[in-house]
Amino acid sequence: MKKKIVLLMTSLLGSMYLFSQELYDIDNITKIEIYFSQPSWDILLDNYYAADLDERLIADSVVINGSMKDSVGVKYKGNSTYNSNNDKNPLNLSLDYIQGNQDYQGYRTLKLSNGKNDPSFVREVLSYEIARKYMVAPKSNYAKVYVNGQYHG
Repeated sequence: MKKKIVLLMTSLLGSMYLFSQELYDIDNITKIEIYFSQPSWDILLDNYYAADLDERLIADSVVINGSMKDSVGVKYKGNSTYNSNNDKNPLNLSLDYIQGNQDYQGYRTLKLSNGKNDPSFVREVLSYEIARKYMVAPKSNYAKVYVNGQYHG
């Protein structure tokens, strides 16, 4: 009886893994939800960026494709695409900033572009996809990002 239960549990867990979405699966759009307890998170991130201290604001949680991560460090990234007047700035998420062993499918840092230099929002992902066929190139994918329940881009 115990063997049947163990076999059933193993089958269920294995099938859950098979149907989970890979972070860089080009056929699916990743969903990232960031939750800050601070309502003025944008101003705080602007201040951290302006101070140039590499400081991160702690998000209470980040949910990536349904998988929740606690206490994630968030900062604005980029030199050419960041602007304090932008509605959407590029983000850098450090999943292991507070909890050193925290990752998502082996990734500890996620860099979210704002697409400023790519109005089609296709060029960056497509060019990396093509480049990876011929050389080493970064992985990339599309993502829907929500901050405190509001669609961010």
